Amino acid sequence: MRAYEIQTFQDGKWKIDSVFDDRDLALFEARRVDEGNRYAGVRVIEEVYDEASDLTTTRTIFRGSRADRNERARKAAAASRNSARAARTTTREPARRARPAAKPTTASFLVPVLVLSVLVVAALGALFGLQQLAALR
Repeated sequence: MRAYEIQTFQDGKWKIDSVFDDRDLALFEARRVDEGNRYAGVRVIEEVYDEASDLTTTRTIFRGSRADRNERARKAAAASRNSARAARTTTREPARRARPAAKPTTASFLVPVLVLSVLVVAALGALFGLQQLAALR
């Protein structure tokens, strides 16, 4: 069994737009979608399911021109990042000393203890107030 998915590229990822069982119709629709400037990319994926082996194979049979440009630009950017990374690793910078870990001060322990004590006092006050209100009724 064969199925043809038209996928559109939007928001940084490929999304399934529609599914066809006719190759020509899927290619026609993909070209029509590609001519419009609504999506950054369009492609058609052919999925072939073999019932005997229970395996599915996929391949791209159409890629819109804008998608090709995007793919080439992404590959070129990745290549330039890799070459810049390689250039940085060839020029050795002197090793930097790691700073010793800062020792905790008593003030850093004091603040949470004070906050906790204020919360406990407030909770006890609320309970006492509720008890007094209940006694008035």
